Amino acid sequence: MTIRPLPKPLQKKAEKEVNEDPKRVAADITALREWLSKQPHLESVQPSDQWLIAFLRGCKFSLERSKEKFDMYYTLRSIVPEFYSNRDPMDNKIQEILKLGVFLPVKNCKDDDSTRVCIMRIGIFDSSRYHLSDLIKVALMICEILMLEDDNFTIIGEEIIVDLKDVGISIFSQWTPALAKISIACFEKALPVRVKSTHILNTPTGFEPAYAILKAFLGEKLKKRLYVHNQKYKDMHKSIPKKVLPEEYGGKDGTIKELTEYWKEKVENYRDWFVQEETARSDESKRPEKPRTSSDLFGVEGSFRKLEVD
Repeated sequence: MTIRPLPKPLQKKAEKEVNEDPKRVAADITALREWLSKQPHLESVQPSDQWLIAFLRGCKFSLERSKEKFDMYYTLRSIVPEFYSNRDPMDNKIQEILKLGVFLPVKNCKDDDSTRVCIMRIGIFDSSRYHLSDLIKVALMICEILMLEDDNFTIIGEEIIVDLKDVGISIFSQWTPALAKISIACFEKALPVRVKSTHILNTPTGFEPAYAILKAFLGEKLKKRLYVHNQKYKDMHKSIPKKVLPEEYGGKDGTIKELTEYWKEKVENYRDWFVQEETARSDESKRPEKPRTSSDLFGVEGSFRKLEVD
């Protein structure tokens, strides 16, 4: 078994918060691998131990829940190509989005056993050049890197800052119920990550309808963890301390530019992994039970981009 050893504070939190038993971790990973070996539709999936334990931790070491999320993750890789295909970090469009710094996890946590804070800056992209799905694709890529590298992220969870500064009606018009439903399913039903809170800043005109769409598809637990601060950064600082935030958010830990450069290089360094993972997905024609489709999972068939035009 090849997984990173945890520092003592994080090990204690893992045992308390996600039911991790150091004496059983190897057996749990083996059990997950044995189940995977019996899934003909997941034949192309060859995960590392570190990848598997991310699912176990995100599902509080429930084997059944881990299997469900793992299966859903690779199913979505097949049926949501807008998010999971053509993920070469050197692709021109991905390069442009990385240079913008749309999704930026901060470098440091409040404490050794605290959440990871991630900043989503939606208003900085040109909606005539990119679609929200392009931004979500890059955000998911970075989340996968965190699953492999960041034990705070997988054990304690994340806190998200959504900055809507400069978001106009053209961007909100892309946030359709179809896109919202699929996006939330990817983060809530497939990624083994616990969202502890979401803080929304700089709300513009047109925010309310988009907010209503978001809340319509969120589970009750996540709805209660939504906070709208608008421009009251001091309210946000009550739960997210200044010491982990960049200067642009009233913080003391570097700048957005530095974070953007850091994550651009980080994603580029994972190029081989993303290219290799391109073929790791569910083959629904080999699923023992009924193959899954977009219609089954989301009530819609085909691309949500086409649905918007229709």
